[in-house]
Amino acid sequence: MLRADTGGVTQRSDALRGVEQQLLALVTVPGRPAAASALTGPKHLFRAVASIQRDGAPQPQVGVDSDGDLQARWTVGATELVLTVEDRGAGYLWALGADGTELLYAEWSPSEQPLEVWRSASDLLAAPSQEPCAAS
Repeated sequence: MLRADTGGVTQRSDALRGVEQQLLALVTVPGRPAAASALTGPKHLFRAVASIQRDGAPQPQVGVDSDGDLQARWTVGATELVLTVEDRGAGYLWALGADGTELLYAEWSPSEQPLEVWRSASDLLAAPSQEPCAAS
């Protein structure tokens, strides 16, 4: 199962449980256990979401994009933040302001752990009215 470190009951841990349930609903068939290979993409997405999600931020909506990759989408105030992750672990993250201005865009390969990018995204969820520098 996908799990996050939940030191206590917080809005963040509640949101992460909700994300976990959304991901499991995408990869499981009622009455049949999910194959380990089917959980690879969800584990990558969940790890990124767990690094980005913060208390007070809404739970992201989880789904599949037009290419079949997993995606999490937050809307906070006038800011939209979209995280897309492939099964092998590569991904990208972008954020747009109300006027369509790109606030953040970054891509990473399967071998990278873009923790700095995820922290920048987390900061956007905390203060959507402030526009941080774009990450590369």
